[in-house]
Amino acid sequence: MHDELRIAVADQIAVLTLPRAMSLDSAGKHALSVAAEELGHRDDVRALILTANDPAAFLVNVSELADMEEGSAAAFSRAGHRLAGILESLPFPVMAAVEGAALGGGCELVLACDIAIAGAGATLGQIEALGGVMPGFGGTWRLARRVGFQRACEMMYTGSIIDAMTAKACGLVLEVSPAGESLAAAKELAERIGKASRSSVTAIKRVARAAWNLESSQADGLEEAAFPKLFGSEQSAPIHAYLKQQASMKE
Repeated sequence: MHDELRIAVADQIAVLTLPRAMSLDSAGKHALSVAAEELGHRDDVRALILTANDPAAFLVNVSELADMEEGSAAAFSRAGHRLAGILESLPFPVMAAVEGAALGGGCELVLACDIAIAGAGATLGQIEALGGVMPGFGGTWRLARRVGFQRACEMMYTGSIIDAMTAKACGLVLEVSPAGESLAAAKELAERIGKASRSSVTAIKRVARAAWNLESSQADGLEEAAFPKLFGSEQSAPIHAYLKQQASMKE
């Protein structure tokens, strides 16, 4: 599966393309984890976009679940948690560009990304309860954080599938693009992010992720620890460049 993943890096934007239907099966999750970890060590990457060649790529292989016992089910869930955790810990933004169905584990993969853009024909949902299981890759709590507790409960309890515009309305995705253009939209956003300071974006992602559910005083502590590290070294170069630019605009 790792060899099948398409990884392209251009202009500091990495695009990781899921190559086939049900790319989130056991082998696929492992390959994605390995690829994401490798990208995390590269200095030439400022953003990662997850996209797909197949409209059913953002799906697990349900047949793998049919005869699972508790031990293998625990390992299956643990692998999903590991993949989501890797994406969240990468030192650059991760975006999902979804054109087809992102259901069950695929929706959880989208939730693990910092930003999601959906094509007009995309569908999303945590459908596990319809098959006698439950979200196992972090969906129970990530969905609630993204769309609110009541909406998340309704979606998970009913296994409902929502279209792209509904996903945008409830905050599951940031934007909806015309069908087939989600990747282009994600690249445009990545280019805008690339104009900001790399160290700043890395620090913002780390603190925003860690502070998400903390008390305000704890979140403030994370900021106070991270903020000074952007000063007093080569890290502060963007600040001086910005001040110089602002001064020239006033002349």
